[in-house]
Amino acid sequence: MATAARNLKASDTSYTRLVVSRTAAAVLGGYVVTYWAGAAVAKTTIEWGLLSPVDAGMLSGLVQLVVYVAAIIWVCAAASMKKAWWVLAVLTALLVGIAVLLPGPPPAT
Repeated sequence: MATAARNLKASDTSYTRLVVSRTAAAVLGGYVVTYWAGAAVAKTTIEWGLLSPVDAGMLSGLVQLVVYVAAIIWVCAAASMKKAWWVLAVLTALLVGIAVLLPGPPPAT
């Protein structure tokens, strides 16, 4: 009678890598996206004259809280870790572009 032996080490290793990748994406990737989201919100509201710097900082903190929680939930619910990392990278690039490269409004004449 033949018995099939299953290699438990390979599946344990891949599961561990998946958990570590998902945790890193949620915590670290979410943090980076959160940081740049706050910077983009603060810069945009200050440059466009919508809020004072103090109010923009307060709004930025609230936005960061929502973005971080949403990023963690989204990464944990993502079907593919490759997709999760790509979305986090694209969001970070977009937010860095907004925070650093976005010009202010045209001067009032």
